[in-house]
Amino acid sequence: MDLKDIHADDYAVSVHASEDLITCMQEEKLDSISVIPNMACFDRCMDMLQEVWQKLSKKPLISVHLNFMEGHCISPVEEVKDLVDEKGYFKVSWGSLVLVSYYPGRRKTIMKQLQTEIEAQIERIQASLPEGCELRLDSHQHTHMIPVVFDAMIAAIEEKQYPVTFIRVAREPIVPFLKKVSLYRSYNVINIVKNVILNIYAGKVDRQLVKIGLQPTLLWGLIMTGHMDLERVQKLYPAMLQYGRHKQKQMEILFHPGTVLPTEITEEYVKAGFVEFHLSEGRKIERHAVDEMNWTDPQEAINE
Repeated sequence: MDLKDIHADDYAVSVHASEDLITCMQEEKLDSISVIPNMACFDRCMDMLQEVWQKLSKKPLISVHLNFMEGHCISPVEEVKDLVDEKGYFKVSWGSLVLVSYYPGRRKTIMKQLQTEIEAQIERIQASLPEGCELRLDSHQHTHMIPVVFDAMIAAIEEKQYPVTFIRVAREPIVPFLKKVSLYRSYNVINIVKNVILNIYAGKVDRQLVKIGLQPTLLWGLIMTGHMDLERVQKLYPAMLQYGRHKQKQMEILFHPGTVLPTEITEEYVKAGFVEFHLSEGRKIERHAVDEMNWTDPQEAINE
């Protein structure tokens, strides 16, 4: 089993971004992708994927990219009214979901609404996947790692008996970053904080995955999210590969190589910071890394 998984998030975030990912697939650069189920372009993007699927020499694994951060709910608005505004666009944030996780008076209500929407999003993707695809799960902005969201997701899986084969664990090892002193100043402090928070939540996620018969994995793409550039990826790759082998866990290496065009931004892109991320030059930088990176096992990782 290959312990590295070259992954691209955000298929179906826009048509242009999806076209970029299709090109990466056609060039056999990706092992897996995540598909956003709730943007207006979803049907068109899935039609595009179906058109090329049988022609792909290397067919990527596909994950449902559960999304509560932007876009329109798939469930009826009245069934998820605390998650969305009057138009049905998501209004919750990472912080609000964290807070409600520890607020007993609201947790049960929000968890039920999350479960309803999770089921709707999973089933929309299931109905559109190419034949023979496994059911895998992750989420936009890693929200499934938040306790109330994670519990709602597990409840949905158990109640509906979804045949899930993989759930992303947003656990990014810090040791490989510490080995490259020359890169210290290149890391975003906010992303380091996010890394720490997600690592705290990862313990519970790991334990629950083992209980339901799934293998916990690792993720690389948090501290450098939005800017997984070729130079730093090349420098860090040997240490990341060594770490994954030492832990005997697959390392999901996460990129966002699809660029959204300014003309594609509509009211469903509800958060300004997310719009900036979708339009950023970082996506072109990450596409370049996906195109140019040589993933042959480096000698220093082989001789660990």
